[in-house]
Amino acid sequence: MDKKPLLKVQDLKTYFHTDDGLVKAVDGVSFEVYPGETLGIVGESGCGKSVTSLSVMRLLDEKGEIAGGSITFNGEDVLAIPEEKMMKIRGNDMAMIFQEPMTALNPVFTIGYQIIEAILLHQKVSSEEARAMAIDMLRKVGIPEPEKRVDEYPHELSGGMRQRAMIAMSLSCNPKILFADEPTTALDVTIQAQILELMLSLQKEYGMSIVMITHDLGVIAELAERVAVMYAGRIVEYADVVTLFKKPKHPYTWGLMNAIPKIDDEKEILYNIKGVVPDPLSFPEGCRFNTRCPLAKDKCFTDVPPLEEFEKDHFVACFRINELEEMIKSEREGELSAK
Repeated sequence: MDKKPLLKVQDLKTYFHTDDGLVKAVDGVSFEVYPGETLGIVGESGCGKSVTSLSVMRLLDEKGEIAGGSITFNGEDVLAIPEEKMMKIRGNDMAMIFQEPMTALNPVFTIGYQIIEAILLHQKVSSEEARAMAIDMLRKVGIPEPEKRVDEYPHELSGGMRQRAMIAMSLSCNPKILFADEPTTALDVTIQAQILELMLSLQKEYGMSIVMITHDLGVIAELAERVAVMYAGRIVEYADVVTLFKKPKHPYTWGLMNAIPKIDDEKEILYNIKGVVPDPLSFPEGCRFNTRCPLAKDKCFTDVPPLEEFEKDHFVACFRINELEEMIKSEREGELSAK
């Protein structure tokens, strides 16, 4: 891309000091987000997706630390910004939709109070103007009777309504970038579709960037333009969404794609990625996927594969890229013989 990135994360390392030892939750992650685009970060639970976004927002708890790397947002070094200024950036220029709105929304304050508080904190408007802005934002996110809902408490709203209220709060100050952490996980399929459609329409209206964090490849296909696949704290593949879905080059990405059921193939045998995600307290040496990878050989157990450009704008961290095609061929032959 020729444009200058809005957000640039370089070799980010976020570690947690726990009673059991050091957890390298994010270990050398790099990516860029450009103005107005959607970047998807996908992977299994515990791979470091959420920690990556919390690191950028500087919302880590006391046990977490950014042990290395750099984060540049809108030309500024995020790690060097004083906390007082960072508080103004959060909510105003950066915003986040959390995975479970009931834990993110304060149960003792009305929805309107919480949105108005965010507006007053970041914008020079009166209380009356902030209330009118809150009602207007609730209307924009599709909440019926916003004049009434603005004075209701989180427990009085359905799951879908609470998620919409969270989106209204996140967008109340027109942020440049929105981090959406599994925004549709707890919702039924119909509401999921409505929330995704809403996010797309609001993105077009406000021109903001979105970082979509999810394990759901269907959501990624719907929203993202580029995708970073994470596994055990590292990015293993990074490409535009069409390339990633059509030509995955990392064995883990290929496994994820082939674990998706196809509605036009009743006799299809779904691919199963063997094993489980390794314990973050004791990640394996070398490639962290080596305990589950059908292609792993000696070098995979000793050396860390760098994330390198395989084809234009398609980055892969794997020593066995060229052998994946042979594996795919044999897998398909096995499926055909099984049928």
